[in-house]
Amino acid sequence: ALQKKGVTEVQLLEYPQYTRPEEFDGKKVPEILLSGDPKKIKKWQYQKAFEATLKKRPDLLS
Repeated sequence: ALQKKGVTEVQLLEYPQYTRPEEFDGKKVPEILLSGDPKKIKKWQYQKAFEATLKKRPDLLS
């Protein structure tokens, strides 16, 4: 969506990071990350980074 508006590079916050075990403190690693599909994982990472930026630093998207 941002690229369609002519924005070529947007600085986003980091996407969530996960490690082993697959469940810790009641939180589970999203299934998409366990799938092993690099295209889906990359898309998920971008979406989560965008959501984090929109929530915490919307000024970066202006």
